[in-house]
Amino acid sequence: MFIVPISSTVTPLESVSRAFEKYDEEPVSEEAAEAPTFMDVFKGIFNNAVDANAQKQSDIFQLMLGNTDNLEQIQANITKAEVATDLLVNVKNAVVDAYNEIVKMSI
Repeated sequence: MFIVPISSTVTPLESVSRAFEKYDEEPVSEEAAEAPTFMDVFKGIFNNAVDANAQKQSDIFQLMLGNTDNLEQIQANITKAEVATDLLVNVKNAVVDAYNEIVKMSI
């Protein structure tokens, strides 16, 4: 039986960050700098999920190597990564639902 490595079938969150590169290059006016846009909020949620998942992977790796004994912190980081990913998915689903509602509107 051949086992397919998970890394070839699952795209990590880091690879999605290229979608935000276009928005990082745009100049921002003074008025827009004061109030965060939805894209700023979404990028913050996305970056939080990426950072939390990276910390979780690092903690799991250190636990497998036997380099840590702080199981409480590892469990907290795993829970934080799960919550951050759930938040990202729920916000994405809400945005897609709102977009679909807008598309269905008649002019």
